[in-house]
Amino acid sequence: MTGSSTLTGGLTAHLLPSGARPSALDFAGIAEPDIIWEDARWCRFVERTDLHDVRYLEVREDGQTVALAPLLFTAQPGGLLFYDPPRLVGTPGALAEPELLDETDRQRWAELNAALPGAREDQYPSLALATFGNHHGVAHAPGRTHDERQAVMAVLPELLQQAGDELGCRSVALLYVGESDAEAVDHCASRAGYTATLLGAEGVQDLAADSWTEYVAGLSKRRRVRLRKEVADYERAGMHTAVRCGPEALDDEVIALQVAHRAKYGLPGGEDRVRRDFDSVREELGDACVVLRTERADRLVGFVLYLRTRDTLFARTAGFAADARGCYLTLTYHETARWAVEHGIRHVHYGMAAYEAKHARGCRLRPRWGWFSFRGAGSDIFSETLALQSQSIERRLELVGAPAAPVASRHLSAPTEPKVER
Repeated sequence: MTGSSTLTGGLTAHLLPSGARPSALDFAGIAEPDIIWEDARWCRFVERTDLHDVRYLEVREDGQTVALAPLLFTAQPGGLLFYDPPRLVGTPGALAEPELLDETDRQRWAELNAALPGAREDQYPSLALATFGNHHGVAHAPGRTHDERQAVMAVLPELLQQAGDELGCRSVALLYVGESDAEAVDHCASRAGYTATLLGAEGVQDLAADSWTEYVAGLSKRRRVRLRKEVADYERAGMHTAVRCGPEALDDEVIALQVAHRAKYGLPGGEDRVRRDFDSVREELGDACVVLRTERADRLVGFVLYLRTRDTLFARTAGFAADARGCYLTLTYHETARWAVEHGIRHVHYGMAAYEAKHARGCRLRPRWGWFSFRGAGSDIFSETLALQSQSIERRLELVGAPAAPVASRHLSAPTEPKVER
């Protein structure tokens, strides 16, 4: 496939050599797109990681590049959790909540998880079609119609398997696909033997107001009361918000707070890794950086780093001091909205997890799907675990009040017995 693979509809595909990627001048789809995760600058940032090798699928039509899809190659265990397919399956946390399953399913989950560690070892190398940022990362050429984009998405499961074969992979996954593309992907993926899984939902806040006063006035009474209380508590605690933009916004205070925040929650990566990550963001995306800071008595106690496109903010990372109670909710949702509406921002993408907080503060929860293909004797273990994993996240979103409509293959595999009222 490094040469070419001919597909239906006149499309051809190429697995680009290691280290190769068209520039933004060569392919306009990655030249300042609306979604930061498809931007050439973001591509360069991801390529600097030392946990995955990055390759690209180039899709052409009539000799022109019409789409570029990033691939994250994991040679052995130890990649980033959310982009390491064998490890992502069955790991409780943001993408699996087994405690929400019925008792019988919880018991089966435990049995499967006892078998997974041994099964995972046989699934490397592994390949994920995705990019950091919980996004599939597929960039389309500007001006492509909806149907033309769907045609590309529909062939990606087949292309991914071919690329995996060429790279000697034992497992592949196409991750973080939204509702607009899910049906096209699922049709092809189900025929190719993939297992569909609801990975979660991205919280997106849409902002129509042009001022803070207009924004607050447009909220429901319940949300307006909550906002005023949380902002008042924030201010009574002596906290205030400062905003810095550009590469200088990622200073030593921000790095130190991020290191402390990760240590508090037992997240991997010490100061060296955090500093390398922030240095890469500064060097590749510095002009897109917006850091909202919570300060108290001249001390930084909270921050959220956003990456900005024309009218959208994308949350990248955050950190909060242990003694800054209430800072997270106010800074992330209210103070961000205040700054956003005053600076021409119409959308804020908050990423996944923390669904209750996002939904209660006006975010739409947009489902994100993944498709997995495993080989060998342990493949059934992965498929069954993924079905339960999806069921747990489906239940989480139902409980939040934002249920996700299942893709066709998931609907066909879902239990038919009526659910017990909870």
